[in-house]
Amino acid sequence: MKANLLYIVLFAIFLNLWACTEPYEIETVDFESVLVVESTITDEFKPQIVKLSKTTTLENPEILFENNATVVVNTNTGSTFDFIWDASENYYVSEMPFKAEPNVAYTLSIITQDGKRYSSSEVVLPPSVEMTEVYTERVVNTAENKDGAHVLVNTEDPTGSAKYFRYEYEETYKIVAPNPSPYYAEIVNYDFTRGTYEVILTPREPEEICYTTEYSTGIIQTSTTELNDNRVNRFPVKYLSKNDAKMQTRYSILVKQYVQSVEAFTFYKVIKELGSIESLLSQSQPGYVAGNITSEDNLDTKVIGFFEASSMTSKRIYFNYEDVGLEEPPYFVDCEVLTLDYNDATVLDDDPNEREALYQLITYNDYQVLSMSTTLIYRVVQPECSVCTYFSSNVRPDFWID
Repeated sequence: MKANLLYIVLFAIFLNLWACTEPYEIETVDFESVLVVESTITDEFKPQIVKLSKTTTLENPEILFENNATVVVNTNTGSTFDFIWDASENYYVSEMPFKAEPNVAYTLSIITQDGKRYSSSEVVLPPSVEMTEVYTERVVNTAENKDGAHVLVNTEDPTGSAKYFRYEYEETYKIVAPNPSPYYAEIVNYDFTRGTYEVILTPREPEEICYTTEYSTGIIQTSTTELNDNRVNRFPVKYLSKNDAKMQTRYSILVKQYVQSVEAFTFYKVIKELGSIESLLSQSQPGYVAGNITSEDNLDTKVIGFFEASSMTSKRIYFNYEDVGLEEPPYFVDCEVLTLDYNDATVLDDDPNEREALYQLITYNDYQVLSMSTTLIYRVVQPECSVCTYFSSNVRPDFWID
């Protein structure tokens, strides 16, 4: 508690020195249900998104989404953008695509399903700054227990107008199953008394090549305010261990850079320092951090979240483990091909009955059959090692380049 109080004092001094915004209040509270708002509109012409939820206890990490709300973004030029609930994604999306324009002020208005009204302060679009470079580099740092590869960003703004940056990424990696199966296997005619059955093998096209896309979590941001040059240099947005299976075949990452206001940067900085490791919406309530959204009904009503306008640029790169001087990492799971004899119906040296083991593995563990001999000796392997669609998708992304 003493550390938190010290931080509050230092933080208030920092904001007063900047004279850019009112100090954010940070306090430890007993649990109460509080609206959580997360929205960044960008200068991309696209359907924009607003996420709403309610806080949960520390013991209950489940996200409680706030649906059936009325969500609107207004501008000081008279434009209005209505948002509708997307039940498949659990967020609100603008009915029409739009983009944040320079020199236009935007305000978010919310009416929750129980009639409570909330609104944000006006936000404007920061200047747009292109990322100079996204690249990879081998990293060995025993102090930080790192041995693998960093994805780094360089950005330079000679005008000095952009100083606060937040990053997100989408990583996509190709998967090649090491033991593809040419069969569908089905157990039929099981005799419980005798322990006999038939294995029907139907030929199929092997499902060995897949692609998985994952999205960044947490808060990744930096600023240039304490640097001599207004330049982001070698900033790490992603670390990959040398044993990370994502690099086994081919890896791609799309890095997105958001230029922020000092208010948005400070809000997310405090959220991160309070212990947030995922997105704002996925956190249980550690305390209260005021953003730029207030209740229109009662100024004492707490709201967690921030509405911001941000200029966004992105770059995508591809690389293999060899490109960063690494050895081939292991597959996602340890793959052990088992050889089982259907005709072995005896128990020797306390070993399990191989016929029964074969039945159990195919029926209950979805093991895949790689081959069967004329003497009914089967080679089987766990599904993750044989059918990549077991945990991924065989749909090749439109952007993918081998």
